[in-house]
Amino acid sequence: MLALTSAAARAAEATLPADAPRSELSVEEATAPEQHPWLALGEVTAINLVVWTYDRTLGQKDWSRVSLQTWKDNLRTGFVWDGDGFSTNQFAHPYHGGLYYTAARDNGLSFVSAIPFTLLGSIQWELFAETEPPSINDLVNTTMGGAAVGEALYRLSSTVLDTEATGRDRFGRELTAGLISPIRGVNRLLRGDSFRHEPTPSDWKSRALAGWVSLGYLRLGDGKLLAQGKDQFFTQFALRYGDAFRGDIRRPFDAFDVHIQFTTREDSLVSHALLTGLLAAKALVRTEQDELRLGLSQQLSYTDTLAYEVGGQSLDVSLLHQRNLFARSKLKTVLSLKGSILTGISSAHQGTEGRDYDYGPGVGLQLRVTYARDAWDLLTLEADVSRVAVLDGAGGSHQVRTAQLQVDLPVVGGLGLGSEVNVFQHHSRFDGFPDVSEDTYELRFFLSVH
Repeated sequence: MLALTSAAARAAEATLPADAPRSELSVEEATAPEQHPWLALGEVTAINLVVWTYDRTLGQKDWSRVSLQTWKDNLRTGFVWDGDGFSTNQFAHPYHGGLYYTAARDNGLSFVSAIPFTLLGSIQWELFAETEPPSINDLVNTTMGGAAVGEALYRLSSTVLDTEATGRDRFGRELTAGLISPIRGVNRLLRGDSFRHEPTPSDWKSRALAGWVSLGYLRLGDGKLLAQGKDQFFTQFALRYGDAFRGDIRRPFDAFDVHIQFTTREDSLVSHALLTGLLAAKALVRTEQDELRLGLSQQLSYTDTLAYEVGGQSLDVSLLHQRNLFARSKLKTVLSLKGSILTGISSAHQGTEGRDYDYGPGVGLQLRVTYARDAWDLLTLEADVSRVAVLDGAGGSHQVRTAQLQVDLPVVGGLGLGSEVNVFQHHSRFDGFPDVSEDTYELRFFLSVH
């Protein structure tokens, strides 16, 4: 009976779409899904060819006019620091890396196994698709950021898909999933998965999924009092996938949080973005009321405002504690030791090719305390202190202190009203220039929809 049950389970697994994540049964039996590394490599290369062709023909980009001599020069020069804009390096490159990552992930590779393909895609592009010398910071941002962005979008596309749906519902779901994770959408179409009718894998759906939108007004004080600040309007989208505090963490990104903000009167379309994914967790204390766990997480952060720029890739070790209170209320506390692999931060003095921000690794400490009812964060207090040692730029180091207090109170149904105060303090010590300090304050009022 046991043998027959196991055989039947394996047969059912084999009929699932090729891009299906591993089911709980397959995890327990340690049976990996079918992998196609050579196909993944071909897709990574195809992505670069398609993007390069667009830039070379329709985009008419001068840097895309590569030749054999360009390739020789790039191989001879090696990797250097580039002077591209902050949004290009810190936001566009991680998204581009997500395409490489998805090509591997959607061909049966796990989170860890897909990362080398992301790195390879970045190396291909840096050496052979541009006349500019290959970039160190692009390699880090594309690879690390691409793994985070790619996995998050892959998971979100899974929540939309329903392989048992038909008609308009099926078309709408496949189209939406393809917009969320384009490479996966193309693959499903080419393989015929978009039209195949079969059971939907159970682990495509997260056991805990919550999202909310905030729309409001903010006043940004650029080193001045808020009374003299800039009036702006913003829209922020937030999503929580899984439960980092009590959920079952079997694989990387079984729990992650996403925030992305669009603000008026800013130079870039996206002014804030934050993606934090839990890579692994181990319970230290577990009772009916409390759970304390040790977690390792990956974070991509991005802030690009008129007042300052800061963002990068980090690996964080955290203590996560949740205490269940009354009436479905809970107190969540996170204490994190942050290890920045590479951070870009605004600088008062120009560095490489006139770039107005420096690059370097860093360390930091962050405390966040949240009082919540169900999936609604009513009160959030956050404080952060970090230091970035400059590897490329004006030289020296940057110390940053931030604080945030947010209140979001339910009014009726899923509607809420809230307010938020943010403080950003930046002190720079330069090797060849005087120290520079700046304080930036932000006050927000918003309507939230949960």
